[in-house]
Amino acid sequence: MYTIAFVLYSFAIIGISAFTKSKGNILTVLGGALVFRLILLPSVPVHENDIYRYIWDGKVSVAGINPYKYAPIHASIKPSSTHQESDFEKLKSLKDEDPKLYRRISYKDIPTVYPPLTQLFFAVSVLLGSGSIWFMKLMFVFSDMVVVILIYMVLRLLGQNPLYVIIYAWNPLVLKEFANSGHNDVLAICCVMAAVYLVLKEKHNLSSACLGLGVLSKFYPLIFIPLFLGKNQYKSFFTCLAVITAGYLPFFFWGQPDPASVFTGLGVYARKWSTNGFIFEFTYSLLSIFDNDPYILSKIICGSIFTVTWVFIFYKKQNVIEKAFWAVTALFLLSPVGDPWYFAWAIPFLCIYRKYSLIVLSYLLMLSYFEFTRDFGILNISGFEIDNVLLIQYVPFCSIALLESRLGRHNRQHGHRE
Repeated sequence: MYTIAFVLYSFAIIGISAFTKSKGNILTVLGGALVFRLILLPSVPVHENDIYRYIWDGKVSVAGINPYKYAPIHASIKPSSTHQESDFEKLKSLKDEDPKLYRRISYKDIPTVYPPLTQLFFAVSVLLGSGSIWFMKLMFVFSDMVVVILIYMVLRLLGQNPLYVIIYAWNPLVLKEFANSGHNDVLAICCVMAAVYLVLKEKHNLSSACLGLGVLSKFYPLIFIPLFLGKNQYKSFFTCLAVITAGYLPFFFWGQPDPASVFTGLGVYARKWSTNGFIFEFTYSLLSIFDNDPYILSKIICGSIFTVTWVFIFYKKQNVIEKAFWAVTALFLLSPVGDPWYFAWAIPFLCIYRKYSLIVLSYLLMLSYFEFTRDFGILNISGFEIDNVLLIQYVPFCSIALLESRLGRHNRQHGHRE
C-alpha cells in the first residue's frame, strides 16, 4: 500500500510542472493534503507507540506534577520519602484509570525527553480531548496543515511554483508518521517553517523567536540558529535565547525537582539511543573489527564529521534557506538515530531544492519497519557486519544520489559552455 501510494505520489511530482498555478490546481493540492490526513486520522498507529507516552506526559502535567520529575515506572514504586506520597498516589491513579495506555508506554524507567512547548501541547490535548489518541492526532494534523500553508507561502516569496508544495503535502512518509502515527516532530517543523518565512520577510526578531519555539518543541532547530541570525544579529540571538530560557525556567522550580532531572531523559537519549543510522552503523561496524565496543567512539566520530560539515555549510556562499536544508540533511544522515519520521525535518526544504535522491529516500526509509516483521539477516565480510535492512534502504539512495550529482555537474558544465 505504501509503495502504491509512493508511485502515485511520484507521478504527481513529475507531472506538476505541466500544470498552471491556477486557483483550482492549488486548491486540489491543498485539498488533497487535507483529505489524505483526515483519512488516516482514525487509523491505529502502525508499528509506533510514542503517542502513548505523549498522552501519559500530558496527563501527568494536568495532574499537577512536573513531567520531568518522575519516570512512568514511579507509578508502580512506593516512594521512600513522605513528601512524594501525594505524587505517587496521583501517578498510581493515572496508571489504574487506563492500564492499557500504561502498558503501551516504552522505556518506562526513563523520564520524558520532550521539551517544554511539546509538554504544553500534550497537556492542552489531554485537557481538551480527555486523553484521546484521536484528538491528539487531530491537533498534529492541524499543525501539519499549517506547515503546508507556510511552505506554499515560502515558495511564493521565492518566486517558485507554489504547486511544488505537493512534495511535502502529499508525501506518504509525512502522512504516515504524523496523521497515522502521531509523532510530535511536526510542531518543530511548523516553528522552523514559520522562521523560514519570517527570515525571508526580513523580520529577524520574530524569526528567531520562532526558532526558539522550535527548540522548545524538538532540539534539532538548534543547528539553524547561527545560520538564520547571520552577522550582527545580536538582538535576535538574545530574543531566541530568552524564548528558550522562558520555556525551560518554570520546570526547574515546579514541584522542587532535581534541576538535572529536566535533562535526564535527553542525556539517556544522547548516550544510549541508536537505530537505523547508516553512517553511524557503518562506522561502528568498521571500528568493531579493531575494538570490542566502539559505540561512544562511533558517536564522537559522526558528531565530529557533522560539526565540520556544519562549519563548511556556515561559511559557504549560499542563502540561509539552502544552508538550513543541507545542515538538516547532514544531521539526519550522520545521526545515530535514523528513525523515518526524523527525515520529515528535511522534506519541507525538498519543495524548494528538489533533490530526487532524497525524495526517494523518504520511500526507502519506510523499509526500516521490516525490522518489526521479519529478519533479513546481517551482511558479514571478514568481520565487518551490517544489517541488510540498512543496505536495502541506503544502497539505492547512495546510488541515486551519486548519479544525481554527476548529472548535475554535467548540466552545470554544459550550461557554462553555452
